[in-house]
Amino acid sequence: MTHMSYPRLGRKDLTGKVIDAHSHAGVALGAYAKAEYPYAQTIEGLYYRQRQGRVDLNVVFPFSSDLYFDMRGLVGGNHVKARRPVSPVPFQVENTLLLREVFDYCPEISHRFLPFISVDPARETRAQMRHVEKVAKRYPVYGIKINPVMCQSPVAALLGLGQCFLSLAQERNLPILMHTSSVPADVCSYAGDAFKVIDANPGIRFCLAHCILFSRPFLDRALASPNTWVDTAAFKIQVDLCRDLAEKGVISRRDLVEADFTNYDDVFAAVCSRYGDRIIWGTDSPAYAYICRRQLNRTKWQDFAYKGTYEDEIRLLRNSSPHVRQNISNRNTISFLMGI
Repeated sequence: MTHMSYPRLGRKDLTGKVIDAHSHAGVALGAYAKAEYPYAQTIEGLYYRQRQGRVDLNVVFPFSSDLYFDMRGLVGGNHVKARRPVSPVPFQVENTLLLREVFDYCPEISHRFLPFISVDPARETRAQMRHVEKVAKRYPVYGIKINPVMCQSPVAALLGLGQCFLSLAQERNLPILMHTSSVPADVCSYAGDAFKVIDANPGIRFCLAHCILFSRPFLDRALASPNTWVDTAAFKIQVDLCRDLAEKGVISRRDLVEADFTNYDDVFAAVCSRYGDRIIWGTDSPAYAYICRRQLNRTKWQDFAYKGTYEDEIRLLRNSSPHVRQNISNRNTISFLMGI
């Protein structure tokens, strides 16, 4: 049972509201230690972004599970458990702080946030589950976020070691948001593996982040899947990244959504036109800018030097038609969060 002090928002509370379905709170100490950007955000800080952008609610989740890992190893690309980890299992401290920050430390604005808990799909999953079940008894939890590449655990582990998280989602009617990529070298977050999880679990609602790098085959597959949505998080820099990857031959231009990738509005309009019933708007705040060197697998890294702003993400939404805005920032989002 949810604690009486923390009422759970329902469908009626969300109807007609502008919902940002992808944002972070907390700190990524690995990024901070490597002087990368961004690395932190508070709930109060995100609230003032909401006010500036005329956003009513945010889905929010922790930045990283860095407190579980050995920091020197993490900086060097080795995701190994610390000898005496600050967080006993992945995301234990980060999930706890997020929920406390929303409901205990900032109760005056808690009605503006829909916290998801984050999980690592492969490490100490049973111990993670015990903690998740404990905090979920005290605080409202609205979904599960998984970023496989950030913790270097394959998304396919959900079909093995991480099966308990799928059971949790099924039992509690929780949606799952997953970071994905259309690039096979991103072995942890490859969309082909994510769809294996989706296809095996038709009773769970999934959302694949970042427009799956505008891969038309994967977007078509999402459109054909009744339990799958796709978010637009960090849209501006995803377009920049996609353009660069196509120029380098990492991805094929023929596989991308048909649009002018020198024009953000054109790409946004094309995505919303073809896939509008499955598109969910999100800013990825504060990761609408991404300046770092990200590890894709044990031997391959990818340099990011992409700058976007909160205003870029807001502008794309505001420049859309009222019908598109209502669909991608409310109706579709509620369907993902609550069920159709």
